[in-house]
Amino acid sequence: MQLELTIIQLITICAVANGLVFGFLVLEKRENRYANRFLSLTIICLCLTFTPYMLDPSIWHSHRWLAWLPFSLSYWIGPSFYFYVKNLTQSGFRFSSKQLWHFSPIVLNYLHSIYHLIYSGNHHPYYLFHLTAELFESLAIISILFYMMLSMGIINSYQRNLLENVSNTHKIDLQWAKHVVVVIIGSFAIILVFLAVSTGISGMVFFDQWNEYRNVVLLLYACVLYWLSIHGYLQTQTLQLLPVVNNVQEIPNEESAKIIRQLDEAMQNQKLFKNPELSLMDLSRTVGLPGRTISEAINSSLNKNFFQYINGYRVNEVQEKLKDPKNSRLKIMSLAYDSGFNSKASFNRIFKSTTGMTPKEYKMKNSS
Repeated sequence: MQLELTIIQLITICAVANGLVFGFLVLEKRENRYANRFLSLTIICLCLTFTPYMLDPSIWHSHRWLAWLPFSLSYWIGPSFYFYVKNLTQSGFRFSSKQLWHFSPIVLNYLHSIYHLIYSGNHHPYYLFHLTAELFESLAIISILFYMMLSMGIINSYQRNLLENVSNTHKIDLQWAKHVVVVIIGSFAIILVFLAVSTGISGMVFFDQWNEYRNVVLLLYACVLYWLSIHGYLQTQTLQLLPVVNNVQEIPNEESAKIIRQLDEAMQNQKLFKNPELSLMDLSRTVGLPGRTISEAINSSLNKNFFQYINGYRVNEVQEKLKDPKNSRLKIMSLAYDSGFNSKASFNRIFKSTTGMTPKEYKMKNSS
């Protein structure tokens, strides 16, 4: 029997091999060690779940014992990624036995496989049971979509909270995870629509068209798997943030203005913003005020968050340096790094959003 592989299948096989390697490598990382257990589970489940789609259907008909192998783990993809995100963003969270029910629907993955193990080919003596088992297996996509949307909500909340606690979000904003969620939601939603059409009233008449779309799905899957594996492995340690408190007692305007003057004095005299890792807790220790009090004063008096407040000083510092003829021969990024920025992408984005111009445009305008 000659094995023939398409380019798409070869790319997918490499992605699965890469995923399995990274699935075990992330377990050795010191950063986010507890969360990485769920990342490893997510990657391995993705690898095993999509392995059958890489193979020719005839292989499954001729080797029925393959149905017993743990390939169908799609009901674990959603919850494992959800708990990965939850562990990354909520420092006090720990998985407990009470939450094992999230993984219990795995039995639904195997109803369809066991049925085909007993009744191979197109022979369906229990058609209704077969249709129900097939439907349950397809519902795993809804499970994935549900948990991905929950994960998106957690990431959005974390990113908002991050802006109240740090002055630099580079490498810890989980933007890559957000992109992964968006791609997975989009791709699985398309698959769900296809399955709804192919297994609906039409009675599977369109299911043969799956082969026409399978290559696109496999290529997209390979990209997601590479993306998740590499970015997950490179993810640095996330920070312990102050939890969001909804019912915060408002600070009187006079006291708030006094706090802002105290903060401004510290910024101007000590140049605290030049520390690229400056956090709310660092500023709290320096000025001797509680972090929540500082955050509330910045929010109420300036209508800004901590991130915007500190980076406003950094942008002003860069502007002053760009106006100084002594710095005309220095690179813009060297001035940015000296002012507290530590990422070119974030510097360009923040500078333009603050001034309405790119750093180069501002330099040209003020260099005459």
